[in-house]
Amino acid sequence: MNEMVDLIPEFVEESFEHLKHIEEDIILIEQGEADKELINRVFRAVHSIKGGSSFLGLKHIELLSHKMEDIFNMVRNNDLFFDSTISSIVLRAIDELKDLLENVQSSDEIDVSGNLRELADILEQHQGSKGATQSKELKVSDDTVSIDEYRMNGYRKKGHHVYLVKMELCETNQYKNPLEFIREIEKIGEVIEIRIDMDMLLRDEGFTGEGIPMRLVYATVLEKDLLAHTLGANEDKINEVKLPQDGKQSSDIAKSERIVSPPVTANGNDISDQLGEMEDDYEEEEDDEALKEYNEFLTFTVGEEEYGVTIQLIQEIITMQSMTPVPDSSDFMKGVINLRGDIIPVFDFRKRLAFEEREYDAKTITLVAKVLDKKIGIIVDRVSEVIGFKKDEIKDAPQIEQIPSDFLIGIGQKDQRFVFLLKIKEIFKAEEAA
Repeated sequence: MNEMVDLIPEFVEESFEHLKHIEEDIILIEQGEADKELINRVFRAVHSIKGGSSFLGLKHIELLSHKMEDIFNMVRNNDLFFDSTISSIVLRAIDELKDLLENVQSSDEIDVSGNLRELADILEQHQGSKGATQSKELKVSDDTVSIDEYRMNGYRKKGHHVYLVKMELCETNQYKNPLEFIREIEKIGEVIEIRIDMDMLLRDEGFTGEGIPMRLVYATVLEKDLLAHTLGANEDKINEVKLPQDGKQSSDIAKSERIVSPPVTANGNDISDQLGEMEDDYEEEEDDEALKEYNEFLTFTVGEEEYGVTIQLIQEIITMQSMTPVPDSSDFMKGVINLRGDIIPVFDFRKRLAFEEREYDAKTITLVAKVLDKKIGIIVDRVSEVIGFKKDEIKDAPQIEQIPSDFLIGIGQKDQRFVFLLKIKEIFKAEEAA
């Protein structure tokens, strides 16, 4: 497809931008001087290159970046000690990756077997000690998805679903080109695999041939209906991927349902990376909204302003549900919903802070949050992404007429972007959510 070939120069330019400072970052990781944000940045760099090369059919670039992605995934999960030996191997692979990008048209003719073997040896040695397995072929509807159990368990612990999506990328999807599509969906999840699948046009009469037929394996916190709306895909073309689960795994999943990891951000970090990871022994009594050296927030918009909520408090993100009104309730309580057996009160964020009202539309969503051990729904205009702020990037909030200072953690500032960081527990106190 000529349009895919035309995208290669843009992909190469973006890839070199991702790799601009990666050698220095890798040295900092080796020296133990890297914070979580830096490790995520390195992971996102190789992950983004893998996604673009996978879509464009650049096999050797995909293979090499995929192996490095797996290594940095273990580093960010604290499952791999990144010593000087590993650093040297990865740096050699980075040099090879740059060579492939510089010779992109003939990249699949360049021998990368030595680099792949060295990277695979690292993974085989360390994944075994963490209970990881080789990739499994998982049956999903009439298709199979290849994914290793280590990665699946990682998504599950962060509250992510993994989906197989079949869709056509058309002009109606509102994306300029496939690379822009990948960039945008990385803000709300993590692309595991994305490929052009021309056979879908023959196998499935639901595809018109007017767009690019794509097979996407994707991890996200979003529920299936909201994902379909966000991608512009048909919900019946989206199927969840699951590992065979024994009783213990099911129990682990039940624990993980209390946490969320929403979606790559404007600065290139992934919402999936940025949702933050909670320890299994997390206790609700801890002050989630107290500032740490590195803090992660799910952001959403109301009008022209952007707000952030501490990510650990968000359970999930759902589309608008039909609500049952509650007599004699506060004017900002819209009613209650039944969410998989839980009766949850739902509040309108605009009305709570006396903003101008607006009609709900297709992009209006509900955040399900846990406030003082109670689940509540919070209706907002639309979700943006997950963003991380270092402590020194959060300034004390000035007095704002619309928002009492007691409701604000502070204002996060990054790249000329300002986010009002909210004390959601203070805004929706337990007695108001009862």
